[in-house]
Amino acid sequence: MKIGIDLDDVIADFFEALLKFYHNKFGKLHKREEFKEWKWWPVWGVTREEAIKIVDEFHKTHELEDVPLMEHALNSLNHLLKDNEIFIITSRPVRFKPKVELWIKHHLGDLKIEVIHAGDFHKGQGATKAEICKERGISLMLEDSPDTALECANAGIKVILFDNPWNQNAKHENITRVKNWLEAVEVIEHFKN
Repeated sequence: MKIGIDLDDVIADFFEALLKFYHNKFGKLHKREEFKEWKWWPVWGVTREEAIKIVDEFHKTHELEDVPLMEHALNSLNHLLKDNEIFIITSRPVRFKPKVELWIKHHLGDLKIEVIHAGDFHKGQGATKAEICKERGISLMLEDSPDTALECANAGIKVILFDNPWNQNAKHENITRVKNWLEAVEVIEHFKN
């Protein structure tokens, strides 16, 4: 099976690292539960443009260790690579491509995973993840974005949605919600049978 996997908040624990950075910079502590949609600016009380600048600064300045792997991600990826072809499909801004590749090398080592940059989340994408999946014959996408999950689901792609406060409204017959990597692997094994 060909499987597409989002990077942030599926493989990389991006959100917690961003909240830590924000707390250190501004002294304000926020929790994941406050973010009912994938928009930081309403919670932070800033404009969208200011929020993008803060996130960009985080991308530029964080160390590889500042953004840890999601729990069980590495073992799960190793397990899935035995029988599947895996693609990391990220919407991280393309200008951070070298840092993304360093992070992947640092945390995932030499795993045989192709990385596809879908464009720039903040400025619109070159191709949507659903389009990339269709183009590459990817039949399953692991994701946390409600918009991407629904777009893929509507295109006939099965989606494993990592449960987060910002994706509670994403419901579709092609979407299966999971709490963690252990549940995700179980669902994938079920799809294969």
